Amino acid sequence: MIAAIEIPLMHRIIALSLAAAVVITTVEMIRRRKLREEYAMLWLGTSMILTVLAIFPQIPFWLNRALGINYLTMLILSCSLFLGMIVMHYATAISRDTEHIRQLAQQVALLTEEVDKLRKQAPQASQDTDD
Repeated sequence: MIAAIEIPLMHRIIALSLAAAVVITTVEMIRRRKLREEYAMLWLGTSMILTVLAIFPQIPFWLNRALGINYLTMLILSCSLFLGMIVMHYATAISRDTEHIRQLAQQVALLTEEVDKLRKQAPQASQDTDD
C-alpha cells in the first residue's frame, strides 16, 4: 500500500501547470507545423507522466521503497531513461531521413543524367530539321 505522503498543494499545482504547458506548447507547435505529430507523441506522453505524478505524488516514493534504491538515484535514473528515449527516438528519425535523402539524391542524379542526354540530343535534332 502506498503510504500517505503529504505533498504541498502548491507543488501539485506547479506540476499540473507544467504538464498543461507542455500539452499547450506541443499542440500549438503542431498547429503551426513546427512539430510533426510523430514527435509530438513523445511530449504528450511526457505531459501525461507529469500529470500522473502530480495527481499521485506518492508513486516515486513507493517505487523507491519497492526497488530499494535511493530517491536521488531513482531521480537520476528516471531522467537518464527519459533522455535515452529521446535520443533513441531522434536517432531513429535521423536514420530514416538519411535513407530517404540517399534515395532522393540517387533519383536526382539519374534525372540529371537523363536531362543532359536530352540536351545533347536536342541540338542535333534541330540541326537535322534545318538541313
